[in-house]
Amino acid sequence: MVQNDSAWIDSLGDLHIVGEVKNTGDLWVRFVEITGTLRDASNGVVDVIFTYTLLSYVPPGNTASFDMIEMDTAKSARVQSYSLAVEFQQVAALSQKLIILSVSDSKNALGWLEVVGEVQNQGDIPSTYTKVVGTFYDTNDKVVYVGLTYTSPDEIPVGGRCGFKLTVVGTERTYRIARYSVTAESEDSRFTSVPETPWPGTLMVAALTVSVVALVALRRKRA
Repeated sequence: MVQNDSAWIDSLGDLHIVGEVKNTGDLWVRFVEITGTLRDASNGVVDVIFTYTLLSYVPPGNTASFDMIEMDTAKSARVQSYSLAVEFQQVAALSQKLIILSVSDSKNALGWLEVVGEVQNQGDIPSTYTKVVGTFYDTNDKVVYVGLTYTSPDEIPVGGRCGFKLTVVGTERTYRIARYSVTAESEDSRFTSVPETPWPGTLMVAALTVSVVALVALRRKRA
């Protein structure tokens, strides 16, 4: 289920549709693909674009965010509404062996929000290509920005910790943010974290395959 989505145009004129997909089923899912049909004021189709959630795996009851971008600026300017469809695969569960620690935030010299912290590997093998996804919400719980980074270094040894920094590019997006959540994942090592949501509180985010299609034509209008 797609929820909390919104649309905005960046300084380059590209349209972003951001939001999150919630896994309302009983099994883990992966490779969550979102397709957007973009429409103009006359309800004509402007373009059809797609993206994937930044997290590859989503456990039952959890969410994964996405950032779908229309990079044709002429088309972006014409879009007045959009509909979304979601496709995914069911998959065996991952081990929740990553822990997010010491999360804090501040604004840099440009006025952009920066979120820093550490990821600890509590698994029995190294966590390779360890990515960290930040989902940023406004006061109405709408997603207004999505960011992805990797820990430095991106391989975390057994029992080790590595730091990360997520940056919200732009003061306009920064000023809209009321809270955020942070999740870590290593697709190669099949590790994920429980969600962690600081500011103003703290919320930790952390095989058979069946193809499923859901949520066809969820109508949305641009803010």
